[in-house]
Amino acid sequence: MPNRLGRVGAFLCYGCAALFCFVIVLQSLRAAMVTATYAAVLGLLCSAALLFLAWRFLPGGRWFLPALFFLRAALAISATLFLSPEPVQDFNTMYQAAVQLASGDFSYLENIYFFNWAYQTAFVAYEAFVIALFGPGLLPLQLLNALWLGATGCLVYLIALRFLPPRTARAVALLHAVYPAPLVLAGVLTNQHLAAFLFYLAIWLLIKKDGLSLPSSTAAGILIALGNAIRPLGIILLLAIGLFFILNMLVHRTSNGALPLAAVAVSYILTFSLLSTGMVCSGINPEGLSNNQPMWKFVVGLNQDSNGSWNRTDYEAYLSLPTQEADAAMRQAVKERLEAGPMALSKLALRKSAVMWGACEDMYWGFSALDSGARIGPVTWNTLQLLVSRFDKGVYLAAMALAAAAMACQCLRRQKSYGPPLFLAILVCGYYGVHLIVEVQSRYRYFLMPALFILAGLGMTYLMDLFPKSHLDPGIEQANKRKV
Repeated sequence: MPNRLGRVGAFLCYGCAALFCFVIVLQSLRAAMVTATYAAVLGLLCSAALLFLAWRFLPGGRWFLPALFFLRAALAISATLFLSPEPVQDFNTMYQAAVQLASGDFSYLENIYFFNWAYQTAFVAYEAFVIALFGPGLLPLQLLNALWLGATGCLVYLIALRFLPPRTARAVALLHAVYPAPLVLAGVLTNQHLAAFLFYLAIWLLIKKDGLSLPSSTAAGILIALGNAIRPLGIILLLAIGLFFILNMLVHRTSNGALPLAAVAVSYILTFSLLSTGMVCSGINPEGLSNNQPMWKFVVGLNQDSNGSWNRTDYEAYLSLPTQEADAAMRQAVKERLEAGPMALSKLALRKSAVMWGACEDMYWGFSALDSGARIGPVTWNTLQLLVSRFDKGVYLAAMALAAAAMACQCLRRQKSYGPPLFLAILVCGYYGVHLIVEVQSRYRYFLMPALFILAGLGMTYLMDLFPKSHLDPGIEQANKRKV
């Protein structure tokens, strides 16, 4: 019975992940055809060509990993120097606070922002440390962003190697390295770059071997806690890890995963508690790493009029109130919005999916410092932003379609994988599902994209299996002739 329950659970995870990916593909196709469709088609064709050429001709060797790192880091630095972005909105608030903190000035705590969302001060402390080392200025932080991007690109390759053929792993890692959206964000002082690196490093530690040691489990928990302090997504990752271990224990009828799972949870809790206490004791934030407005994301996410996106109406209605009153008012608002009924909530969920996953990437963050009407060669900055966004959509579509195919194949296979592909499928389900409830914007898809590119490699593997290898790689046919 436990074995069957585990297999049914895995089937449901793969099935839901396939459904979500196919919905995203359909919504993305619709968005891509609105304007500048040729740029999206070009991105799709370039992605297909790069995948095949890399699979066919790109050699392996120890050189590939450092080359991949330098390629992605160089592209990120180039994008930063070309666009010269400046921090805006929350990013500017955190940067200015970091400048103050680096000089020993704690007056940033007078800003209600750091009371409502005290957890943001961990990233402020990180920025302040960099500023204290190199002095005020955006470039050191932007260069570090490029390094985190390069390192995350390497982790995509290493995780893919865990269950994909080496040549396929190289191909999808290369496509991920040139995926435009994160590169445009490289110069933006967002906490997403460092957090993604820490989270995927934890994932790699958890799945790099068949057996999981206590040191690896403990280190993974510590990394997830650090990543959660930078960007609060740790709970999603922990739940995915927990379900993954439980399903594997059910399928294999063993309790071997219980101790590593406990090690991840305990090390996470202890590390995050120490970080929060450190924030209090150091005076960086008396509230530690708490969230004093936990209902805000749900209030916004359930707003039918804004399709779950940030809106000024909710901001002025709730965040202008005293903290306790705001919390009570938001809880009431969430309750009322949940009473809209299954049909209205289902329609909202589809619209939110279109906003976060189907829409073209919002390149505003990277282009915000530029005069949109000014010309750069034959086009304006605004036109260039549009073209980059649509080209990005083509690359995104290629990865998403392959990931959807991979999940569908895993769902239909008699012998399913209960290793890394299952964990990534659970992660897709969890992250997609959470954003059917909370606030959405296209930038939030950042965290899941490395996982989707890895799954795209699995889809590519299944696709390549449909063709005789000698037709795709003449070298195989020649080798066979030599053997004869």
